Amino acid sequence: MMSSSEIDRGVRPPVGDYVLAGVIAALSVTVIVAAFLMPRAEGWSQSPGLFPLISGVGLLAMAAILAFAAWRGRTIVEAPATDSGQPAEEEPVDIGRTLLVAASILVYALVLVPLLGYRIATLVYLLAAIWYFWRGNLLVIAAISIGATVFLSETFQRAFSIILP
Repeated sequence: MMSSSEIDRGVRPPVGDYVLAGVIAALSVTVIVAAFLMPRAEGWSQSPGLFPLISGVGLLAMAAILAFAAWRGRTIVEAPATDSGQPAEEEPVDIGRTLLVAASILVYALVLVPLLGYRIATLVYLLAAIWYFWRGNLLVIAAISIGATVFLSETFQRAFSIILP
């Protein structure tokens, strides 16, 4: 809750956070209800509603955290301050990089997976994406990519009984 001295100084409660928390909560409840309405012939592990259910519960938790933080009068992420104590200016969004990421996801889903299959396409995509954003040691990038690909493919097949493309 905000103190009277904060209100006197012109600090206002983050009303936009309440609105966003409400929108996220409404969306998450809709997703959760839709997940429960999906067929579950052989239980949740075979249900197409498992992932939406998990996502909806996660979104609902995030909405609650955002609303609680707004109620306490705090922001979730505070702007970094400069040496003078003034808030630092935000870095501009790199539209080119954002478009490249969006295009790479489309190429992965629409070209690589049908052409190479899930495992090889995922390995190639992860290698390229991690190298582009991190540019670390290529052996470490390869190890992370291989590990993530094996983990994802085995989890989908063994835990969720999903046949991969």
